[in-house]
Amino acid sequence: MLLFKRTKKNNDSQLDEDVVSRTALDTIQQENDQLLDQLETLKLDVSELTEKNQHLIEQLTRSKYYQSLVKTSIGLSVLIISFAVLYILNEDSQYIAMLLLIEAAFMFVMLKGGDK
Repeated sequence: MLLFKRTKKNNDSQLDEDVVSRTALDTIQQENDQLLDQLETLKLDVSELTEKNQHLIEQLTRSKYYQSLVKTSIGLSVLIISFAVLYILNEDSQYIAMLLLIEAAFMFVMLKGGDK
């Protein structure tokens, strides 16, 4: 009978541990559910922000300011290349200045004509 009582005490202590662990498990499960909900919310926020970013990038590339900036940078690149080619060909500096001024005026007119 002494053996039976010891077993019973051991079972009672195991039941207490099971109750505590179940309570802890339920708490952990609730925290896990909350974290999963927060994660889903963050995923939705990130996807919305990604879509908004794409939309803003498309608007920027379509804007006239961006297009004129690209055209201006291309025009300046052409001027620099023209100067380098004329300098390599040993053209007289007087003619280099005149040719580059004519080219710059032409590009300015092209940029203003494209804005209309």
